[in-house]
Amino acid sequence: MNGERAGRHAEALIDLEALRHNLAQARRAAGEARVFAVVKADAYGHGLLDVARALHEHSDGFVVATLGEGEALRRAGVTRRIMVLQGHDSLGEARRAARLQLEPVLHTPPQLDVLDQGHAGLPMRVWLEIDSGMHRMGFDPAEVALALSRLDGHRALREPPGLMTHMARADERDCPLTQAQLERFTQLTKGQAGERSLANSATLLGWPAALGDVVRPGIMLYGGNPFVDGRELPCTLKPVMQLRTRLLAVRWQKKGDRIGYGETWTCPEDMPVGLAAIGYGDGYPRHAPSGTPVRVAGQDASLVGRVSMDLLTLDLRGVAARPGDEVLLWGEGLSVDSVASMAGTISYELLCAAGARSRRVVLNTGAV
Repeated sequence: MNGERAGRHAEALIDLEALRHNLAQARRAAGEARVFAVVKADAYGHGLLDVARALHEHSDGFVVATLGEGEALRRAGVTRRIMVLQGHDSLGEARRAARLQLEPVLHTPPQLDVLDQGHAGLPMRVWLEIDSGMHRMGFDPAEVALALSRLDGHRALREPPGLMTHMARADERDCPLTQAQLERFTQLTKGQAGERSLANSATLLGWPAALGDVVRPGIMLYGGNPFVDGRELPCTLKPVMQLRTRLLAVRWQKKGDRIGYGETWTCPEDMPVGLAAIGYGDGYPRHAPSGTPVRVAGQDASLVGRVSMDLLTLDLRGVAARPGDEVLLWGEGLSVDSVASMAGTISYELLCAAGARSRRVVLNTGAV
């Protein structure tokens, strides 16, 4: 199994029924727009092929980062449309994309040059990315007209290019930049043929005027809250990953005992301290501070001391626990967003890391 370490207890349970539920929420929010599920980075640590198979009959397409990810989906029998965010860098890669019927995103002039170098094979679908304000990838507004003219009627294309952009701060529901980006994108693409794609999870749930023709939900599919303000979502999402392990030991520590590397936490009284079989080697964040919530045998507890490579130490005051009990790091009843907030990061990072390094167990594989 993915990321398995011999003799370890840490495992990431992946609930595909919860995944399909979350996609249904995305589709409801999308209205008439087509839904392309984002499965890059091994489906945010949940397993590229398992997720794609679970969503194949329920989505209109998929979004990956690289041609390699797209090829893996095709080899696994995925027949839906596949958008490739990093596009192609050579004629050979363009031919590979055409052969596999992948849809590369073009975001630099050299990628346009590739299409002029020779025959790419089958006519392709491509997307043209416009930098409407994120300033990361995409054609500058001053370059858009020339780029579109170069692609107009191009022999390599089967239809006009799709037009897309990325929203920089859609996760801040009151940020005026998103409206400015939407207006800039609308102006730059006015009168042009081709599909429009603007919406990630945050845009989909918070900015209904920016849906376009194709939406690209990512983190919401996996049960994460895409907004930074922590406010209630307009839909109900279910956690797809349950990260759990077992309690190895319970030790009674004395008042004044200092716990773990660096002695960063001191026992305020005589108290039980638990030892859990998981650490940053399993993808749990090393920078999670004392006080980060966990659940032990279904009861609220918290992390104390510094996270080790293979172990966590836990405050078990008021918790009835014994070795072998389940320790839940995030999942049902303990959101990954709350852990990420305590650790000063985002749920995306935690899910990708734990999914890659812990033993992954897939549940509810049957279609609904």
